[in-house]
Amino acid sequence: MLKLDIPPKYKAAAVQAAPVFLDLDASVDKACALIRQAASQGAKLIALPEVFLAGGPYWAWHLPMGRGGAFSAELFRNAVEVPGPVVAMLGQAAREAEAYVVIGVNEREGKTLYNTLLYFSPGGELLGKHRKFRPTGPEKLVWGDGDGSTHEVYDTAVGKLGGLICGEHTMSLPAYTLAAMGEQVHVAAWLGFTLADRSLAEICSRYHAIAHNSYVLCSQLVVGQDVLDRLGLTREQQPVNAWTAIIEAGSGKLLTEPLAWDEEGIVYADIDLAAAIPKYFIHESTGHYWPKPFSVVFDDRAKTPVRRLASPLRKSADEEAPDQPD
Repeated sequence: MLKLDIPPKYKAAAVQAAPVFLDLDASVDKACALIRQAASQGAKLIALPEVFLAGGPYWAWHLPMGRGGAFSAELFRNAVEVPGPVVAMLGQAAREAEAYVVIGVNEREGKTLYNTLLYFSPGGELLGKHRKFRPTGPEKLVWGDGDGSTHEVYDTAVGKLGGLICGEHTMSLPAYTLAAMGEQVHVAAWLGFTLADRSLAEICSRYHAIAHNSYVLCSQLVVGQDVLDRLGLTREQQPVNAWTAIIEAGSGKLLTEPLAWDEEGIVYADIDLAAAIPKYFIHESTGHYWPKPFSVVFDDRAKTPVRRLASPLRKSADEEAPDQPD
């Protein structure tokens, strides 16, 4: 057919749940169980919250760095290497579910942790990852900065799929570049608490749906009692403000009723990309509604701590140098 090929309507799922705090094995088991549960209801796209493996660095917001360091070290030991055995297990869960899966993890590379979203295909393949560009507030003591090399939109059978993590939704340019890359479905992954209130996730997620003509799966952690017990905090000190819902592209209309602020569960809604097309003619900010005096420069190169520049002279000298005795 010559006309635009649009994926058929399908069911999506957004998870609101608590991981097992600082326990990678138990949190992976829970994540796989949630994926199976969503798949049993027919979900073809399943979004799990920010750093579901295995919890957020809440101590950075509450404890002096000297005391919090022990928890940071424990998080490091319970982080995920990409690729690695945890990625293989999640890929298997996606393959058994026959669904796309997006999940937040604490990613360990070398001696650094990153706040990362992983994207899996229904075949279990790791499509890619997104590292949060800039940790928020004191989280900078725990996570490193991402770069443009992991900022991508994936062309999938459920639409052009992208995502951002928590406070990144207050940054205008990362969202705008996803829109410019053609994003149709967006995963908004959140940590489950905020210094504001639960309206922060709602406002930012609904704005993304309206401004960028994307369906939004907002998936948020629940801060479990195990977090409070381990850190010696009260609910007043560490409030829970989870808000999870699925939002219509272009209108910002809620397609699901949000779960209660402390409730674990899964919300479901149909994604109909064809139904989003009429909204394109209202405010398509990277197309006909793009204000032409403004443009964005996006650097998608990986930033590395060491960049080796090969010298032709050095190479020539090395080739001509006689063998050295042992």
